[in-house]
Amino acid sequence: MRKFVSTTAIAAAIGGSLMFAAPGAVAAPQAPAAGEVTVLGTAPSCVSVKRITDGYLVKYKGYDVTNNCKTAKKLKGVFSGGYDSECKTVNPKKTARLMSSQPWVGYDKVITC
Repeated sequence: MRKFVSTTAIAAAIGGSLMFAAPGAVAAPQAPAAGEVTVLGTAPSCVSVKRITDGYLVKYKGYDVTNNCKTAKKLKGVFSGGYDSECKTVNPKKTARLMSSQPWVGYDKVITC
């Protein structure tokens, strides 16, 4: 019995001291590689945005975005109160539809991604 009590006391002492150990070091965030975009921003002025609703019985909200820029843009529709759209690459002079997968969302904005 003494052996069990002493083993239990040692295990509790070791386990208890681990609770108060200093947390491990956390690495600082790395700078993005060249050409990598990490900051989300509003869509540029050369992108035209039109709010739409689509669906027969249930109306889903979305955006029709037309890229009037000289380069391709990665765009995402942001909606309040629900899921955002996926990030889509829109080539120059092309239009894409950015939809939420939930009908109860509200319009918010279109951003770069």
